[in-house]
Amino acid sequence: MNTRIKSPSQAKASGALSAIVENTVLTPVQQAVYDKLERLLETSPVMALSGASGIGKTTVASALAAKHGGRIVSLGEIFAAAESRHGAQWQEAVEAVVLEAFVGVDLVIIDDYSSLSFVSRAMSRMYFFNRLVGKRLCDAAAQMGKRLLLIGSPLPLWGSTSDEFNDQAILVDMPIFGADDYAQIVANVLGKAHAANIDFKVVHRYAGMLQGYQLRLASQLLRQRKQAPSTGDFIDCLKTYIVASNTRLEEVEELSFDSLPGSEHITDALETNIVLPFENRELAAELGLKPKRGVLLYGPPGTGKTSIGRALAHRIKGKFFMIDGTFVTEPPTAFFQKIQKVVQEAKDNSPSVLFIDDADVLFKIEHVAGLSRYLLSLLDGLESATAGSVCVMMTAMDVKKIPEALLRSGRVELWLETKAPDEATRARILQRWMGSDIPGHDVVDYAALAAITGGCTPADLRRIVRDARTLYAADIAAGRTTADAKTYVRRSVEEIVASRNNMADLLGDDKLRIGVAA
Repeated sequence: MNTRIKSPSQAKASGALSAIVENTVLTPVQQAVYDKLERLLETSPVMALSGASGIGKTTVASALAAKHGGRIVSLGEIFAAAESRHGAQWQEAVEAVVLEAFVGVDLVIIDDYSSLSFVSRAMSRMYFFNRLVGKRLCDAAAQMGKRLLLIGSPLPLWGSTSDEFNDQAILVDMPIFGADDYAQIVANVLGKAHAANIDFKVVHRYAGMLQGYQLRLASQLLRQRKQAPSTGDFIDCLKTYIVASNTRLEEVEELSFDSLPGSEHITDALETNIVLPFENRELAAELGLKPKRGVLLYGPPGTGKTSIGRALAHRIKGKFFMIDGTFVTEPPTAFFQKIQKVVQEAKDNSPSVLFIDDADVLFKIEHVAGLSRYLLSLLDGLESATAGSVCVMMTAMDVKKIPEALLRSGRVELWLETKAPDEATRARILQRWMGSDIPGHDVVDYAALAAITGGCTPADLRRIVRDARTLYAADIAAGRTTADAKTYVRRSVEEIVASRNNMADLLGDDKLRIGVAA
């Protein structure tokens, strides 16, 4: 039977309990952890509750405190008591707050214990624990016949949580939410009947790493509706208000896969290996499908790699996270902090795409040495349940500059090459971007234009059309008689071919030469 959290006034607890909603029912994961802690209370003087942020560790602890008349010591209390202290004095202040909390209660909970380690920068988390809690408070709890519960989040930087607590505390790990946990959190807000039309297995497949506050926020937004929300309503709410991205779609050029002639072999592969697991959630769940863990998009400059990434961002709507050259402007420490933040957001919003533009360039910048090792660890870790379904997609002009270890089978699973377009494709690209703004666009001989643009990349061809529009606009602005689209495009082609070939002559690099039929 699920534990129902009573009103905070019924418990002798501070700060954290006041945030708990009256009559909240614990989720299955929370209930299982609560039951385990209940059993341990009978035999263990010190316990540690560890788990990811936002899955209800404080909620469970508050329910425990409410039933057993316990006291929660919040960070606010500790900081207020130790505001002007440093070093050993600061530790003594923390100790005094916790020992004082033992008076009159049998159970004291320290929330959020993990954060205490960062208050005194001179001490590692391990040393902090052994000095403050491990030695005195754990012993005090045992001698006084009291119980002490420490709430924290595992931080691999300082080693494993189980090693950290050693023999001084019984460790209880709290799993991440499943579909049934989603259902209970939403029912706590909407009511069971109002949430009955939502298939939470589908919601969980769409976003399997949601935190409690995100589910409650979505529920509150839907609570204003008269009709009970459907599964689609809930997912749409998540897309609009909850699921985060560091890429603002309104600031990304609006491209679709259909707008990229010549890239069909790539967009078809992306549809199958990335988009399908996103959009066909039931089929993906039935067959155990996930987006590919690693994708490499490689080819010469201007062949549309970044454009494909932009199109993919719009295709999957809101689950696209980008790392590009702008990150390099940060100092090394800030660079990796920023990278870690984006990676964590991608995991929290999985399934998602983590897009690394011009990865081969980033790997060669000494300023960010260590990026390849970081990505290696990231790709190896994406098989874990907590990482969710994150696809790391990289673009590169030169595959040889991508660290070999990243390209091994099982890490980068999908290789997609972009190439300079052939004559037929060049004609299609010119026609695609011409549009209907210039008179005579419908009678342009695109095949003839394609024949004189050999060597042009998709970027070059888009520029040709853009420059043709500019020439047309210049005639209008100057009050001159305008020509037809064919004339402007041919003038644009001639100017760009002349400019590029002149550059090839000056630099002695025939690779820059264009305008030869191919």
